[in-house]
Amino acid sequence: MPTKTAVKSKRGVKAYEIGKKLEDRVATWLTKQGYICRKRVLARGKTAARPYEVDIYATKGIVFKHHLWVECKAHTVKRTFIHKLVESARDVKQMNNDDDDVQTWSPNMLMLVTDEGFDSDAVKLADKYKIYCVHANKTFEFVGKQKRNKMEDGDGSKFD
Repeated sequence: MPTKTAVKSKRGVKAYEIGKKLEDRVATWLTKQGYICRKRVLARGKTAARPYEVDIYATKGIVFKHHLWVECKAHTVKRTFIHKLVESARDVKQMNNDDDDVQTWSPNMLMLVTDEGFDSDAVKLADKYKIYCVHANKTFEFVGKQKRNKMEDGDGSKFD
Protein backbone atom coordinates (compact mmCIF):
# COMPACT_ATOMS: atom_id res chain seq x y z
CA MET A 1 0.00 0.00 0.00
CA PRO A 2 1.43 3.45 -0.93
CA THR A 3 2.37 5.87 1.81
CA LYS A 4 0.39 9.07 2.40
CA THR A 5 3.25 11.07 0.90
CA ALA A 6 3.19 8.99 -2.28
CA VAL A 7 -0.58 9.41 -2.61
CA LYS A 8 -0.35 13.18 -2.10
CA SER A 9 2.37 13.56 -4.71
CA LYS A 10 0.37 11.55 -7.25
CA ARG A 11 -2.65 13.80 -6.65
CA GLY A 12 -0.45 16.86 -6.96
CA VAL A 13 0.97 15.68 -10.29
CA LYS A 14 -2.50 14.84 -11.58
CA ALA A 15 -3.87 18.24 -10.50
CA TYR A 16 -0.90 19.95 -12.18
CA GLU A 17 -1.51 18.04 -15.43
CA ILE A 18 -5.24 18.84 -15.35
CA GLY A 19 -4.45 22.51 -14.69
CA LYS A 20 -1.92 22.63 -17.52
CA LYS A 21 -4.47 21.17 -19.97
CA LEU A 22 -7.00 23.77 -18.84
CA GLU A 23 -4.44 26.56 -19.40
CA ASP A 24 -3.77 25.24 -22.92
CA ARG A 25 -7.51 25.11 -23.65
CA VAL A 26 -8.08 28.65 -22.37
CA ALA A 27 -5.10 30.04 -24.33
CA THR A 28 -6.49 28.46 -27.52
CA TRP A 29 -9.93 29.95 -26.82
CA LEU A 30 -8.51 33.43 -26.22
CA THR A 31 -6.27 33.21 -29.30
CA LYS A 32 -9.38 32.52 -31.42
CA GLN A 33 -10.80 35.80 -30.03
CA GLY A 34 -7.78 37.77 -31.24
CA TYR A 35 -5.65 37.73 -28.10
CA ILE A 36 -1.93 37.06 -28.07
CA CYS A 37 -1.28 34.68 -25.19
CA ARG A 38 1.80 33.80 -23.17
CA LYS A 39 1.61 31.10 -20.54
CA ARG A 40 3.25 30.99 -17.12
CA VAL A 41 4.58 34.55 -17.23
CA LEU A 42 6.32 36.08 -14.22
CA ALA A 43 5.02 39.41 -12.90
CA ARG A 44 6.93 41.29 -10.21
CA GLY A 45 5.02 43.10 -7.49
CA LYS A 46 6.05 46.13 -5.45
CA THR A 47 6.01 44.38 -2.07
CA ALA A 48 6.40 40.66 -2.84
CA ALA A 49 9.96 39.33 -2.78
CA ARG A 50 9.30 36.73 -5.48
CA PRO A 51 7.43 37.35 -8.71
CA TYR A 52 3.92 36.01 -9.21
CA GLU A 53 3.36 33.32 -11.81
CA VAL A 54 0.51 34.33 -14.10
CA ASP A 55 -1.13 31.32 -15.78
CA ILE A 56 -1.93 33.28 -18.96
CA TYR A 57 -1.02 36.83 -19.87
CA ALA A 58 -3.08 37.89 -22.89
CA THR A 59 -3.01 41.15 -24.85
CA LYS A 60 -5.29 42.55 -27.50
CA GLY A 61 -5.44 45.84 -29.36
CA ILE A 62 -2.90 48.23 -30.80
CA VAL A 63 -3.69 51.59 -29.20
CA PHE A 64 -5.61 50.53 -26.07
CA LYS A 65 -4.15 47.21 -25.14
CA HIS A 66 -6.06 44.81 -23.00
CA HIS A 67 -3.60 43.41 -20.47
CA LEU A 68 -5.49 40.36 -19.26
CA TRP A 69 -4.28 38.31 -16.29
CA VAL A 70 -5.92 34.89 -16.43
CA GLU A 71 -5.83 32.35 -13.62
CA CYS A 72 -7.01 28.81 -14.37
CA LYS A 73 -8.22 26.53 -11.60
CA ALA A 74 -9.07 22.83 -11.85
CA HIS A 75 -11.27 23.07 -8.75
CA THR A 76 -14.20 25.11 -7.44
CA VAL A 77 -13.18 28.74 -6.98
CA LYS A 78 -13.94 30.18 -3.54
CA ARG A 79 -13.86 33.80 -2.37
CA THR A 80 -10.43 33.41 -0.75
CA PHE A 81 -8.94 32.99 -4.21
CA ILE A 82 -10.65 36.19 -5.39
CA HIS A 83 -8.97 38.07 -2.53
CA LYS A 84 -5.59 36.52 -3.39
CA LEU A 85 -5.90 37.44 -7.10
CA VAL A 86 -6.96 41.02 -6.34
CA GLU A 87 -4.09 41.57 -3.89
CA SER A 88 -1.56 40.04 -6.31
CA ALA A 89 -2.81 42.23 -9.18
CA ARG A 90 -2.71 45.35 -6.97
CA ASP A 91 0.86 44.56 -5.99
CA VAL A 92 1.92 44.15 -9.63
CA LYS A 93 0.05 47.29 -10.67
CA GLN A 94 1.87 49.32 -7.98
CA MET A 95 5.25 48.12 -9.20
CA ASN A 96 7.34 50.69 -10.98
CA ASN A 97 8.01 48.80 -14.20
CA ASP A 98 10.57 51.23 -15.63
CA ASP A 99 13.62 49.43 -14.26
CA ASP A 100 12.20 45.93 -14.03
CA ASP A 101 13.62 43.00 -15.94
CA VAL A 102 10.73 40.59 -15.28
CA GLN A 103 7.86 42.35 -17.04
CA THR A 104 6.88 45.71 -18.45
CA TRP A 105 3.14 45.41 -17.96
CA SER A 106 0.48 45.45 -15.31
CA PRO A 107 -3.02 44.01 -15.67
CA ASN A 108 -6.07 46.09 -16.45
CA MET A 109 -8.37 43.08 -16.70
CA LEU A 110 -8.58 39.98 -14.51
CA MET A 111 -10.15 36.64 -15.40
CA LEU A 112 -10.68 33.42 -13.49
CA VAL A 113 -11.41 30.25 -15.42
CA THR A 114 -12.41 26.98 -13.79
CA ASP A 115 -13.69 23.66 -15.03
CA GLU A 116 -15.43 22.96 -11.68
CA GLY A 117 -17.50 26.11 -11.10
CA PHE A 118 -17.62 29.01 -8.67
CA ASP A 119 -18.80 29.33 -5.09
CA SER A 120 -21.65 31.91 -4.90
CA ASP A 121 -19.60 34.13 -2.55
CA ALA A 122 -16.73 34.07 -5.06
CA VAL A 123 -19.00 35.31 -7.85
CA LYS A 124 -20.36 38.15 -5.69
CA LEU A 125 -16.86 39.26 -4.76
CA ALA A 126 -15.65 38.94 -8.36
CA ASP A 127 -18.57 41.14 -9.47
CA LYS A 128 -17.46 43.81 -6.98
CA TYR A 129 -14.00 43.95 -8.61
CA LYS A 130 -15.32 43.43 -12.17
CA ILE A 131 -13.37 40.19 -12.54
CA TYR A 132 -14.41 38.00 -15.46
CA CYS A 133 -15.45 34.53 -14.25
CA VAL A 134 -15.61 31.78 -16.85
CA HIS A 135 -16.82 28.22 -16.38
CA ALA A 136 -14.95 26.06 -18.89
CA ASN A 137 -17.11 23.03 -19.45
CA LYS A 138 -17.83 21.87 -23.00
CA THR A 139 -18.07 25.56 -23.87
CA PHE A 140 -16.84 28.72 -22.14
CA GLU A 141 -19.67 30.31 -20.15
CA PHE A 142 -19.35 33.68 -18.43
CA VAL A 143 -20.66 33.66 -14.85
CA GLY A 144 -21.66 36.76 -12.87
CA LYS A 145 -22.09 40.33 -14.10
CA GLN A 146 -19.00 40.54 -16.32
CA LYS A 147 -20.02 39.18 -19.71
CA ARG A 148 -18.18 38.61 -22.99
CA ASN A 149 -19.44 41.86 -24.56
CA LYS A 150 -17.99 43.92 -21.68
CA MET A 151 -14.67 42.18 -22.18
CA GLU A 152 -14.68 42.95 -25.89
CA ASP A 153 -15.47 46.60 -25.11
CA GLY A 154 -12.39 46.75 -22.87
CA ASP A 155 -14.32 47.10 -19.61
CA GLY A 156 -11.46 46.64 -17.17
CA SER A 157 -11.41 45.22 -13.68
CA LYS A 158 -11.58 47.58 -10.68
CA PHE A 159 -8.98 46.51 -8.16
CA ASP A 160 -6.81 49.56 -7.58
